[in-house]
Amino acid sequence: MEQTTNIADEAESSPLGNIDLIALFFAVYEKKWYIAAFALLATTATYFSVQNIPDRYQATATLLLAGNQANLVSIRDVYEAGGQRREFLMTQVEMLQSRGIAERVVDALNLENHPEFNRPPTPTFTTKLKRWIGLEDEKPQKDPVTELRRKRERIVNIIVNNIKVSPIRNTQLIKLSYESYSPQLAAGIPNAVANAYIAEQQSVRTDVTEKATSWLSERLEGLRDKLEASEHALNQFQQQEDLVDLQGVRGLASQELNETMNQLLEARREFKDVQVLYNQVRRKDVSEESLLSQPEVLNHPLIQTVRQAVTSAQLGVTELARRYGPKHPTMQAAQDELESARAQLRSEIRKLVASIEIDYRQARDKVRDLEAELSGAKSDLQTVAQKEIRYDELKREVEVNSQLYNTFLTRFKETREVAGFESAAARLADPAITPRRPLASKKRLLVLFAFVASAGLCVGIIVLLDLLKSGIRDPQDVSRKLGLPLMGMVPEVRSEGDEPLPLYSYFDGSQLQFAEAIRSLRTGVVLSRLDNKAEVICITSSAPAEGKTTISINLSFALGQLEKVLLIDADMRRPSLGRRFEIAASRPGLADLLSGRFSIDECIVPDKKSGIDLIPAGIRPEDPQRLLGSVEFQNILKELRGKYDRIIIDTPPVQAVSDVLVISKLACSLLYVVRAEETKIGVIRAGVSRLMNLGIKPEGVILNGMSLKRRGSGSEEYYGYYPEYIQ
Repeated sequence: MEQTTNIADEAESSPLGNIDLIALFFAVYEKKWYIAAFALLATTATYFSVQNIPDRYQATATLLLAGNQANLVSIRDVYEAGGQRREFLMTQVEMLQSRGIAERVVDALNLENHPEFNRPPTPTFTTKLKRWIGLEDEKPQKDPVTELRRKRERIVNIIVNNIKVSPIRNTQLIKLSYESYSPQLAAGIPNAVANAYIAEQQSVRTDVTEKATSWLSERLEGLRDKLEASEHALNQFQQQEDLVDLQGVRGLASQELNETMNQLLEARREFKDVQVLYNQVRRKDVSEESLLSQPEVLNHPLIQTVRQAVTSAQLGVTELARRYGPKHPTMQAAQDELESARAQLRSEIRKLVASIEIDYRQARDKVRDLEAELSGAKSDLQTVAQKEIRYDELKREVEVNSQLYNTFLTRFKETREVAGFESAAARLADPAITPRRPLASKKRLLVLFAFVASAGLCVGIIVLLDLLKSGIRDPQDVSRKLGLPLMGMVPEVRSEGDEPLPLYSYFDGSQLQFAEAIRSLRTGVVLSRLDNKAEVICITSSAPAEGKTTISINLSFALGQLEKVLLIDADMRRPSLGRRFEIAASRPGLADLLSGRFSIDECIVPDKKSGIDLIPAGIRPEDPQRLLGSVEFQNILKELRGKYDRIIIDTPPVQAVSDVLVISKLACSLLYVVRAEETKIGVIRAGVSRLMNLGIKPEGVILNGMSLKRRGSGSEEYYGYYPEYIQ
């Protein structure tokens, strides 16, 4: 049951993928004469309608934009910059379609009095409805001024909407086209539009020139005042700062700054050397003799002379010490001479240290003085630079004001001299001429379109109605929408009037197609249960009038040719077998048999022509379901199965009553009859689901009432071997 439900859900969720194009084609083909009649009727109506359409004329003028004009003065650059760009061309196209141009055309051609624009307007449907109801007068009182203004706006709108402006690629040419019922008006409006555009552009250029001249005159006065003010400011600054040769002053200050910088560097180097020696001699823990190790002290001339004297005295003492003792007068004299030399050496060293201190202070003071001098030189140079910057600023302002003043003065004089000359912004290169022939008539095209559209509309409606049919349309729908196998397919048999199918149509030689379908159904029933023969077959449907009784009768006839068959009418509420076989209403049937009033043999009615036996429904009981669910019915079926090879039970519809739910529990097989294209798929699914909820799965589906003329039904698949049967 779950598998069946899933298959049905998938089919329902993707209906577009299951469209049978062949079936749709034959559905349209069956209605071909209706389609042809509808298309012919619509085409005829269109043909007579288009005969009243008047002919239209079209004329075209060519406008040349003067992109490369012979400008006498450069003031044109003020308003002609970029005239060669595509944006300029597209701008002119829009201007040609503007309302201002259209209003000029209306005035130039006096279109307010032209007959084509004075036709009474056709009232709209809303206006007609209001007049019919009485909400609006047929001829309401209107203000003449307001009506004239509205009429002018309407004419302007017509021109704006109907004039066609088409620029020619890679040129300065523009095509102007207009359609009208009047050939003179068709040629006059494009020419008038071109002339109006030329006049408006000429007026714009004149206005621009006049405005430019006036503006230049005003600007010249302001520029002259600014030039004079800037020159006065420059002269005043030169006199105030006493600037004669600013470049020479700046060069002298720069030279002095460089010399001072060089002197300062030299002084700092000397000061650094003296500072190192000064730091050595100023140390308190350094003796005077240890200073002799310093190169600056050792290399001093006085120190070297005194040191030689000390060395000579020391040698003399050393030589005398070899000959004399320490107290010898000669030895003591030599010792005194040595001490005197050493004292002199220390004295010279002290003098040298004092001299080093003096040199240190002088070098330090020199560095300070040069730094102060350098700072002053920098300040002077900065002052000169500031003066130069201010001077250059004033000078540039004078130059700019002078240049701008001269430019505007030149433009002003040029504009004033040629104020009367204006070259045309465009010209009419090819004026429109009055057309002799109307436009190619579209009447034939409209008639052809009406034919195609009406036929297409009719086909679309037929296809839509066919797609909206929610029933089973072909054998493939059985498995696709219901998930059940197809047991057989019975074609639709035409009968006279509303009369039902004749009872013995199966044996009628003129109904070979119907008989072959029943025999195919019989084959399907027999072959579906080769191992486990279905002795009791229950036949039902979703709703009444689906042909289950007809299928039951004819399937019994077909099986009766091979086996012994019993046909039982279990539809006690609306019995039909007795009426179809013309059995007397008083004849006992199934209801009488189950109530125990008659025996089986008394209730069986043999049919001599078909060779089958029947049990009619009998007299209608008060509760048929109670009788069908009784033990007596089960016992009767067991007894009948011993006498007959097949028992066919015609049951009520599933959706009508619940009798079939009771009977199908006792049957070996359940066949479900579906009326093709008529029974809604929802009704069928509801009936099948009702059975399957009780664990009863139909053995197969019998598709009844199929139209075999539609190839989508699969008739060739089932009857391809019997072409002589297919009508």
